[in-house]
Amino acid sequence: MTSLTTVSPLLTALVIAMAVTALHRRVRPQLAAALLTGGILGVAVAVVPTLVVLAVGFLVHLPLLGSGFEWCRAVLGFHASVNPWFGAAATGMLAFGVARAVRSVRAWRRHRCVESGHVALVDSDEWFAYSLPGPGRRIAVSSGLVDALDGDELEVVLAHERGHARHRHDRQLLAAELAACLVPPLEWLRRRLRFALERWADEEAVEAAGGDRERVALTLAKVALGPSEAPQTVAAFNGLGVAARVEALLRPQPLRHEGFWTSTIGLGVVAVALAAAVQAHRVVALLVTLCPG
Repeated sequence: MTSLTTVSPLLTALVIAMAVTALHRRVRPQLAAALLTGGILGVAVAVVPTLVVLAVGFLVHLPLLGSGFEWCRAVLGFHASVNPWFGAAATGMLAFGVARAVRSVRAWRRHRCVESGHVALVDSDEWFAYSLPGPGRRIAVSSGLVDALDGDELEVVLAHERGHARHRHDRQLLAAELAACLVPPLEWLRRRLRFALERWADEEAVEAAGGDRERVALTLAKVALGPSEAPQTVAAFNGLGVAARVEALLRPQPLRHEGFWTSTIGLGVVAVALAAAVQAHRVVALLVTLCPG
C-alpha cells in the first residue's frame, strides 16, 4: 500500500467538498447548512481513517515500537514501510487533532445547558447574545446589550437566537468544530457552515419582525459595533460575516436556478461520501480484529 494510494481518496474528497460548497450562497441558508454539514462530515470520515492507517503504518516500522505492532502489520498489510514524512506528519496531526478536539468538547460542555427556561441575563458590560448548547434551548444575553437596545431591537436579537436554539444549531457547530480540530483544512468549510447558520437565524428574525428586513439589518449592524466577544462554541447574534449578512438582508438576491445548484452541491456531497467510503474500508480489517465476534 503506497502513500499515494492511501491519500488519494482523501484528497479527492477534500477537493470536491471545497469546490461544490463554494456555491453555498446560491441556495437557501437552511439547505446550505445541511449540505455543508454533509460535506464536512464526509471529508472527516475520509481523513481520519487515513491518518490512522498512515500513523499505524509508520509506528509498526519504528525500531522501538515495531515489535509490539506485528499483528497490525499483518492486518493492515504494511509489509513495506510507510514514507516516514507521511507517517510522521499523520501521527503528529492525529495526536494534535485529538488534543484540540478534547479541549473543544470541554468548552462545549462548560456552556451546555439541559434545564429549559427563558432568557438568562448575564451581568456584563459586553454586548453579546447567544444560544446555549444543549436541549435546554436557553439564551444568554448581557445586561450591557439589554441597556443598549430598544424593545424592537432586543426582540430581533432574541428571535435570532431562538432560531438557533429551536433548530439545535449547536449540534452542527460542534460536529464541524471537532472535524476542523482533526482536519485543519476543514476550518474553511466550518466558517462557511457558521455563516450559513447565522444567515438562517437572520431569516428567522426577519419572519418574527413581520418581514422588516431593514430593522433586522440595522440591529445587526448596531450590535456589531459594540464591545463583544462570544465563545467560539456557541451561536452568537453578532457572529461571523456581519457585513455580508447585512448586505444579504438589505439586498436579498433572488435564488435563480436553485434546483440546479442544489443538485450540483448535492451530487458533490454524494461524491465526497463515496470517496469517504472508499477510504473508510481500509480500516475495516483493523476494526474486525479489535472487535471480534
